[in-house]
Amino acid sequence: MPTWSIWLWGRRPHVTLLRAAVLGTALYLVGRYAFPPVHVSGLSMEPTVHDGTWRIGNKLKFHNRDPQRGELVMIRMAGWHAYYLKRVLGLPGETIAFRSGALLINGHVVPEPYVDGTSDWALNPTRVPEGEYFVAGDNRAVPLPAHKAGLTRRSDIAGGLLW
Repeated sequence: MPTWSIWLWGRRPHVTLLRAAVLGTALYLVGRYAFPPVHVSGLSMEPTVHDGTWRIGNKLKFHNRDPQRGELVMIRMAGWHAYYLKRVLGLPGETIAFRSGALLINGHVVPEPYVDGTSDWALNPTRVPEGEYFVAGDNRAVPLPAHKAGLTRRSDIAGGLLW
C-alpha cells in the first residue's frame, strides 16, 4: 500500500470509514437537533442581527432555566426547523407598555441599549400571562403593527443563540 494511502485511510480502511460514518452522523444530529444553523431573513432584528447572516442556534439554552429579559430567543413557526428570532422584553406576570417608543415594565422605563435610533411605538399596558413572554425585534423603525411582536407561549420558545 502506498504511503499516501496509509496516511489517508490508515492501516485498516474499514475502521477508518466506520469512524468517519459515526462522526458524521453525530455531527449531523448535534447540528440539526441541538445547535442548528440559523439563517436570518428579514430586518426585524437590525442592528443586532443583520439580514442574510448565519448564526448558530442553541436549543439547549433554556432546557434548565427560563428566558430572561433582553435575551434573544428562537420561536417556533410552523414546523420544527423554522423560527422567528426575537428579544424577550416582558416576563410572565409583568405589565408591559410602550409610550413614545420607550419600553415600560410595571410602569417603569427600561433602558434598551440594543435599540438603535428612535421609535414611536405605542402600546397600552398589557399584562403578560403566566407561561407566556412578550417578545419583539430590535428594529423599532418598523411600526409595531407590522412587526411580529407580542405574546408567545413558553412552549413555543425553542432556544436561544449560541453565536
